[in-house]
Amino acid sequence: MDEFKQRQRAMWAAGDYATLSEFIRDVGERVVARVGVDAGMRVLDVACGAGNVAIPAARAGAEVTGLDLVPELLDAGRRKAAAEGVEIAWIEGDAEDLPFEDGVFDRVFSTFGHMFAPRHQRTADEMARVSRKGGVVALCCWTPEGASGEVMRTAGSYMPPPPDYASPPMLWGTEDHVRAMFALAASAFEFENHSTIIEAESIEGFLDFFAENFGPLVTAKQMLGVRFEELRAEILAIWERRNTASNGGFVLAQEYLLSVIRL
Repeated sequence: MDEFKQRQRAMWAAGDYATLSEFIRDVGERVVARVGVDAGMRVLDVACGAGNVAIPAARAGAEVTGLDLVPELLDAGRRKAAAEGVEIAWIEGDAEDLPFEDGVFDRVFSTFGHMFAPRHQRTADEMARVSRKGGVVALCCWTPEGASGEVMRTAGSYMPPPPDYASPPMLWGTEDHVRAMFALAASAFEFENHSTIIEAESIEGFLDFFAENFGPLVTAKQMLGVRFEELRAEILAIWERRNTASNGGFVLAQEYLLSVIRL
């Protein structure tokens, strides 16, 4: 594993992403319902995190594998799956080098995970390779213009630059990029824009919770020291501008692109 991926793995292991992922649990439910998962199907959740897609797919009766680079997230997924009484195979692995034979999955999913793999074309090629002909790849990614896209761009400006071979994650939130990445494999594309909603009693309170649990911000705080307060202030300003609550609380819509690639 190269140094950049080692840093990525350590970053996503920091904090408690499994707890934060509960705020976007509806996305996994949506993509499984949208594409359709039947009992007996073979399903792969790439960069699965704590299993927001893997668990509802398993609940539908599929034979599910969850793959992630981060052992701590796989452990969290195991705990969540056990609590729901579903069986999932959890595998440590790289989205750019999937350890499966060609054409073995009916459905390949990823929600906000594969987008952080640095080599986008390699990642797309791997997802297409392990999908059967007539199968579906379905992806959910933050849009560049949405709240999460703006926060991640802002946070990224404080961190060391990625290597030259790494493409910006937010490209996956654009239709043109998805079409380009799957141009040779796809028979059809379908795109939808959705939002997942965060609700909290206060912006400040949720920001403190977010900074304590979101791995990239935990890492940024460790690296930046006192400069972290500058980043925190910028994120606070973004959320204040986008807040739609009228009672002093916090309601934030986070836009994402749902891409359905039929092979």
